[in-house]
Amino acid sequence: MHDSTRAVHPPDQEREGPLVQPIVASSTFLAESQDELDARYTGRSAGLLYTRYGNPTVAHAAAHLAALEGTDGAILCGSGMAAITLVVLGLCRSGGRVVANTDLYGGTTKLFKTLLPRLGIAVDTFGSDDAPGLSHLLEQPADLVYLESPTNPTLRLVPLGEIAEAARARGVPTAVDSTFATPILCKPAALGIDVVLHSATKFLGGHSDLLGGAVCASGPHLAALEATHRMTGALLDPHSAFLLDRGIKTLALRVACASENALYLSHVLAAHDKVARVHYPGHPSHPQHALAKRLLSGGFGGVLSFDLSGGEPAARRFADALSLVRNAASLGGVESLVTLPVVQSHRGQSAEELARSGITPGTVRLSIGIEDVRDLEADLASALERA
Repeated sequence: MHDSTRAVHPPDQEREGPLVQPIVASSTFLAESQDELDARYTGRSAGLLYTRYGNPTVAHAAAHLAALEGTDGAILCGSGMAAITLVVLGLCRSGGRVVANTDLYGGTTKLFKTLLPRLGIAVDTFGSDDAPGLSHLLEQPADLVYLESPTNPTLRLVPLGEIAEAARARGVPTAVDSTFATPILCKPAALGIDVVLHSATKFLGGHSDLLGGAVCASGPHLAALEATHRMTGALLDPHSAFLLDRGIKTLALRVACASENALYLSHVLAAHDKVARVHYPGHPSHPQHALAKRLLSGGFGGVLSFDLSGGEPAARRFADALSLVRNAASLGGVESLVTLPVVQSHRGQSAEELARSGITPGTVRLSIGIEDVRDLEADLASALERA
């Protein structure tokens, strides 16, 4: 099936019964005897035991996402950061080492800089387009290559297939945060990446009404992560899983519309005299435009960023002058949102760190929704005049 069909029809949907997977809100499940409970606890029985070990609503949404990503399974967590933490705890050991591309989401950078050193896990970084730098770092033992592509907020990409091949040659698992791409635009597992992460809060849910994270994997990596997930208990609740499953059904439609809107607006912004630079992989000015056309299929995503010539004061005036696009710290919903990375997602980073990620004081990040693009264009034009 094509993705738009697979998104509507979950793989485990029964021929009879409810069309929509119901919310099973029970925290625990009855058994006829202690022997049966013991069998479920040890895995000798497939019966349900306790929602931390498995829940029908959560399992249904996980299978739905795994089918889209092309992995054996998916693990749903309480947030995107919980998913990232799960991957690190599940695949790295104390005294181990993570190799990551430099320009990561600010929350990920903070996790890597503050928590991992306390656990005895070192982190070394390489530029997103610095393949020789990665090869050099992999000359020493590593537990994980952690990637983000496209990156937040400057939409840089990493050559997933080449990195997966280089890491596999050294026996190092790879993981990528593919939140911005979604499984509609890119399937990292098909390119050799071992673990695919998402902030399910964003495009997968798509309606700004749930908080969640997802980890998609296969084989021994999936088994190791599932065991860590049960121990840490960072699970998604059944009601949020129900909302996530509902959101996935319209994912292909929403991503296509947002991508089309964002591509059009990237050209509008690039032509404006107050805009110094546009960061969007679908625009020909993007330094990795050719790589984007190779990695992303069917569009370039619904997030774009740009730099205003007037710096942070101009960026603040612009954001506050918008009327249709709203000030809110998220992305991937049906509505368009605006944030300033130096104020929100990357607050507290040094000038050097911001520069490495391509972020300036005047960088504005737009999450483009599914509104009529003519209305969005008018709103941006009006706000730019007041910036």
